[in-house]
Amino acid sequence: MTETYEADVVVLGTGPAGMAAVSAAAAEGAQVVAVEAMDHIGGNAVWSTGYLAFVNSGMQAEQGIVDSEETFVADARHMVDLARDQFGIEWDEALVRLYARESAETYRILTERGVRFSRFIPRPKQHSVDRMAAVEDTWMIGRAFQPDFERDNVTTLYRTLADRLVVTDGRVTGVLAHRSDDPDATIEIAARNGVVLATGGYQSNPELRRRYQPEFVARAPYLGVDSCRGAGHLMGQAVGGDLINMTFVPPLVIVSSSVVEDAIAVNESGERFHDEAGPYEERVEKLHAQPGRRAWYVVDSVVAKEKDGLIGQMPEPAVQADTLDGLAATIGVPAEALRATVDRWNAFLDTGADVDPDHGRVVLPPNRRKCATGPFTAVPMIEGVNFCCGGFRTTTDMQVVDVFGAPVPGLFAGGDCVGGLNPVSDLGGIHICGGLTLGRIAGRAVARGVDDRSDHGSVMHAGMPSMLDTRIALVHLEPAVENHAAGNVP
Repeated sequence: MTETYEADVVVLGTGPAGMAAVSAAAAEGAQVVAVEAMDHIGGNAVWSTGYLAFVNSGMQAEQGIVDSEETFVADARHMVDLARDQFGIEWDEALVRLYARESAETYRILTERGVRFSRFIPRPKQHSVDRMAAVEDTWMIGRAFQPDFERDNVTTLYRTLADRLVVTDGRVTGVLAHRSDDPDATIEIAARNGVVLATGGYQSNPELRRRYQPEFVARAPYLGVDSCRGAGHLMGQAVGGDLINMTFVPPLVIVSSSVVEDAIAVNESGERFHDEAGPYEERVEKLHAQPGRRAWYVVDSVVAKEKDGLIGQMPEPAVQADTLDGLAATIGVPAEALRATVDRWNAFLDTGADVDPDHGRVVLPPNRRKCATGPFTAVPMIEGVNFCCGGFRTTTDMQVVDVFGAPVPGLFAGGDCVGGLNPVSDLGGIHICGGLTLGRIAGRAVARGVDDRSDHGSVMHAGMPSMLDTRIALVHLEPAVENHAAGNVP
């Protein structure tokens, strides 16, 4: 038997972008149907470390931090320029500026709904001013939007997977879906105004990643929920959506940033070898430089107990020993060197200095707590992926643009289904806040019936001057032809 639903707005996915889209559309009075693969809202955000970057936020104002749209755009442009040698990148400066203008409103909404931020996380190599804030408890983000899903004008279909978009007379008018426990039963959802793609990225789909990455990279470990399979990307692509930045799946060392705050990393010599909380690409480079690419994060029992869930999510199991000497024996590093490394780190924390003199680290443990209480834990450092940056070109109302530069009627996107903002995500704090910020704009636009018909440009017929001059080529060919005709060429 076919289930049927009808709404003004259909939102696929309830991670940061989906939650914000549902909230904004429902606040406009629209009837909303949300489709969620898991049994709760929040997506990857509620399982994450919970860093969000806001521009001109109330938190910055309280601490006297001066920020601006131009400062943020300059920081973003710098990150894009650094990545151009590794990936083909198309960033959308208009979306980056939109994020800069609207993220402070995201901060206001979150804090009014009870989300608390403990502190700024300094990342001077990425953010030139402090703007990346740490959530006290990431599940606060999901709880902040739960009341929206309990409104009379919102219906949520949990454990439901979207299969394809319905197109009528060139317009996206609905979705076909199925329950995860009943794949043969079709669910038809009609969308009077439109559909928002907010299904997350494609990190957990190695077959899709293999289309854009070498196979050994595409099958690298992934940290996050397993519902990020690129469903929105494939459905939108099927109706003409223009995907960009799909090869931009940056490698990183798989570890929660919350664990990194308290950890030091040691190599086979038992010594630190980099800024553990530095830029993601630098962490990977430094790991590659170690013999056998072998290294470990080391924490004490206080951190291991507090962050047991995050440590348990890492690709390889942790090992533990009562003493540092015992831990050194377990992982095969010199005991004297490991003790000296930990002692030096703890001595630095005692100094009160802001910058680690050995590797320039500025992200320090909360309250400068030391690695001092046994038993001690070590977790192998493993390269994998956490984020992907590919998604659709969109307008600034988040309407998906097709391969010819025309907005697709009735189709919108948010979060990791959007390709124009995520190339700047190595700044840190962009994925969650970008989802919440641009998702809100998408939900509001669909509820209001936005239907952009303008031309947004295309790569169709783009080209460069040829290096081959046809006339010269023919001149070079003529002697060979004459020789062949005279029988001089076999």
